[in-house]
Amino acid sequence: MCLCIEKGTHVSTDEQVFVHQLRDLPLEEGRIFIQAHLHELPPPDILKILLKDESLRQRDIHPFTALKLAEQLLFYSELVQSRSAYGFGLMAKGDSLSILGQEQATVDILEEAASIFLFLGEEVNWARTRIGWIVSSAWLGRAEEALQVAEEARAVFLRHQELLRVCALDHNCAVIYSQIGNYRKALETYERLLQIYATLPNQSEQFITHAIAMVKLNQGRNLSWLGEFEQARQLLEEASESFQALRHIGPWLRCEDGLAQLDVLQGHYGSALRRYYQMRDRSEQQQLASPTFAILMQRIASCLLKLNRITEANHLTAESVEICRRLGASLDVATALREYATTLIAGQRFKDALHVLDEAWTLFSEGKLLHHAMITRLQQTSLLLTMGQFYEAYEQASQLKTYFDERQLVVRATGARLVMAEALLQLMQQPEFLLSPAHKDAYQQEVRALTQEVIEFTRRYILREEGYRALYLLGQMAALEEHYAEAESYYEAAIEQIEQILENLVVDLLPAFLHSTWKVYEAMIALGLQQRRLAFAFQYLERARSLALRHYFVATQPDEQIRYEPSEIVLRQEKQAELLRIQTEFHEWQARYRRSSQQLESFDQILAPGVGRQALEQEVRRNEEKVSELFERLHLQQFVSSRTDEKPFLDRINRSSEYEVSRLQPYLREQQLLLAYFLYKGKLVILALTRDEIKCVEQENGIEVLERLLPPLYAHLEPGGWPDPLHPPQQAIRKLLHKLYGLLLAPIADWLPERSGELTIVPYGLLHNLPFHALYDGEQFLIERFQINYLPAASLLPQLHAEALEESKMAPVVFGYSGQGQLPRALEEAQMVQQLLHGVSFLESEATIGQLQQQVVGRPLIHLATHGQCRLDAPNFSYVRLADGQLNAIDAFGLNLKQCQLVTLSGCETGLALTGGGDEQLGLGRAFLAAGAASLVMSLWPVEDAATNELMILFYQHLLQGEGKAQALRAAQCDLLRRSSQSEAQYRHPYFWAAFRLVGNTAPLCFHQVEH
Repeated sequence: MCLCIEKGTHVSTDEQVFVHQLRDLPLEEGRIFIQAHLHELPPPDILKILLKDESLRQRDIHPFTALKLAEQLLFYSELVQSRSAYGFGLMAKGDSLSILGQEQATVDILEEAASIFLFLGEEVNWARTRIGWIVSSAWLGRAEEALQVAEEARAVFLRHQELLRVCALDHNCAVIYSQIGNYRKALETYERLLQIYATLPNQSEQFITHAIAMVKLNQGRNLSWLGEFEQARQLLEEASESFQALRHIGPWLRCEDGLAQLDVLQGHYGSALRRYYQMRDRSEQQQLASPTFAILMQRIASCLLKLNRITEANHLTAESVEICRRLGASLDVATALREYATTLIAGQRFKDALHVLDEAWTLFSEGKLLHHAMITRLQQTSLLLTMGQFYEAYEQASQLKTYFDERQLVVRATGARLVMAEALLQLMQQPEFLLSPAHKDAYQQEVRALTQEVIEFTRRYILREEGYRALYLLGQMAALEEHYAEAESYYEAAIEQIEQILENLVVDLLPAFLHSTWKVYEAMIALGLQQRRLAFAFQYLERARSLALRHYFVATQPDEQIRYEPSEIVLRQEKQAELLRIQTEFHEWQARYRRSSQQLESFDQILAPGVGRQALEQEVRRNEEKVSELFERLHLQQFVSSRTDEKPFLDRINRSSEYEVSRLQPYLREQQLLLAYFLYKGKLVILALTRDEIKCVEQENGIEVLERLLPPLYAHLEPGGWPDPLHPPQQAIRKLLHKLYGLLLAPIADWLPERSGELTIVPYGLLHNLPFHALYDGEQFLIERFQINYLPAASLLPQLHAEALEESKMAPVVFGYSGQGQLPRALEEAQMVQQLLHGVSFLESEATIGQLQQQVVGRPLIHLATHGQCRLDAPNFSYVRLADGQLNAIDAFGLNLKQCQLVTLSGCETGLALTGGGDEQLGLGRAFLAAGAASLVMSLWPVEDAATNELMILFYQHLLQGEGKAQALRAAQCDLLRRSSQSEAQYRHPYFWAAFRLVGNTAPLCFHQVEH
């Protein structure tokens, strides 16, 4: 909304002081102040203008202050019995309520003001009440009536040469045209406004700058809805700079919102999220009104949804709906419902989503907002497609395409075309939907025509998400027709679009986005396997696997020296200052989280159970959410603080050859076999790579067999289910492990290396938690035959190669914490390991997070003997416990482990992880690797204390004899499982010896032992 301040009234210093005093006083004290100085005040005709104008100035900055000033003006007008001043007070109140989203109250109050002015014969003041009234009326579904009334008010202003009022009225009319989808009419109105502003007399430069910036803001938003993104971005950036210079926060927020929406439309999700977080910070600082927060919630949720952050998005949109319902504006409620439905669909709650969209459709229709109603219908059409109602989806999308085409609404028209094309493609594949050759050909031609139109739109307007979806559909079509070269070309083009989006994402946003786009890579891998192009399939399997982890490896490489221009230095300093602010806040919230989580852990020991525990749990969750958000924001800000002409990270890891088989093979030794697994459409695929060749085996229904065998296996690894803990059942688990061997290893048995050769396992999906080294061939466990290590991605071989390791002259460091005596064996283990390695140890109260952060730098080996826990609900909060709290994955990311050859996490579940998009393993292991560790020894389940102690001592003894890490762990595990004495017979069960595995580099330790 646009309103204008009264001009032509001279304001003395005393009058300014009085207005500022009223502004700063609480409401009741302000009324007392008015009564005490009533006879000293200026006449009502002057004071009503002063207070009304100050209320207007405060409206976008502090709306409740604006409302307070309006109430004070109403109080004053009753004291002096001035009907005109009372009307001004009502105008000020209506304008304030409007910015607070109270549209019905705004309409009622401005109607009352209008009646007063008509009774007094003040025609111009009546017309002034219409400036705000038309917007609130339109928001309540009375757009046509509002535009008619606006014409009447405009005629009044023109008769009285009130050009400034004409501008304010026209501005609000343009806003209404935008809301009803008539963007061209809105743009025409804004052009007319610019012409008037150029002729306005007696206006300050600041006023004109603000007014022109408002026009540019709204022009930019309308142009973006019409798909003219480049011009829209330029106008929005110009307006944003103007408002920033003027320190006008409300309009600046709207500019940034427009720019963020452009970022989303063009696939720059990281940039959009960064803008939204900055907007929220400024909104909180300025204590802006609830409608602003409701809109921000919707925008952030929409962006998070693109990144597959469904739970967070659902929470935000549900809260947004509740805020809008309380405020009572039907348009805002309907818009919030539409966003909420989108998150429900992503969460597979289709019936709930249909109900919500029906309500939104009804509200828009009742408000005669056909444009918004049709957008809602497009969402319903996409939902029908998701629910398998392909014919209905096609028919509705066809009608919507016509509607959006007629109005030149490019983004919506593109969405309708994609629904139509996907619906037709699905219909062609339905067995019950028999098509004649002629009909099938017609369908194929229409799919091609629709997707080619989409591609043309996406090229012209840089719509990357729609672009990759269209190319993927064309690839599917070509594959169905067995035109494999054509399918490959389309899939590759789709992947290029996806990777352009990935360039704008950081850290955990990468696997989040890949969760929804991985299907394109899967299609390319399947195409390669179908044609027996194994190296090709392997390359695409690795291309997006563990992308975030590989990004960390690139980020830790030293940058070349860069020279900056003076203007770049200033900008860089501003960005670095913002980065420092976020870092400071991040560390503060980390400290809060540690305190609250530690209090929760020790709660039952210091208070009676149940007393205040729920509140403490809520505090921990709140702190976790804030730390997660700030961790993300920290990386987003680091991203924008880097040099703008720096090479994109996908180029920096040399994506054209990084994953080629021929590049990785030289890093494999003789008698070393790398096994990369892949699960796709029910199949289990095993890709076997040696120095000289690549082979492949596919197992039909392999996933079904895995899903049948893995649950009972994991049940047998739980001692709680054993009849006799001292005599664990051996045969049952060996039988399961033998079946899994038959599925996962037997098909490639002829390719296995000679005895004591090396096996490098690159699991996939649900195989990441499987102890391959415990698979049983009927006579021996796999670990008895081979040295075994694991990798999250084969493309990490070069980074983890043994030649990169240098001898360290620093001693190993050992941390031991028993959890206030609950784990006495952990303390014993730490002491024994320290003695063996002649290392430095920090035990019990000395084993703190701060001490660890300082001591690990430059250490060749780090051993942590303490309790660990995997958090699959929040993998970045998986942790090992130290004396002053939980060292979680977020903390581990910040460690400097560049010279570290081995990190051993001997607690429970330290090696478990959540599988994200791109097969990214989210948990403690990834964090330690990202921090620079060359290899890790971690556990897959809760470990038994005595067995763990013995295993660790044996492991380090073999390491100190010069054996490689994989061979040392193998020897230690074999020693345990071959125990023959009756007292140690239980150790033969895999539960006792197989929990730990080696991830990463297998080379011997390389450090100079010194007595400590």
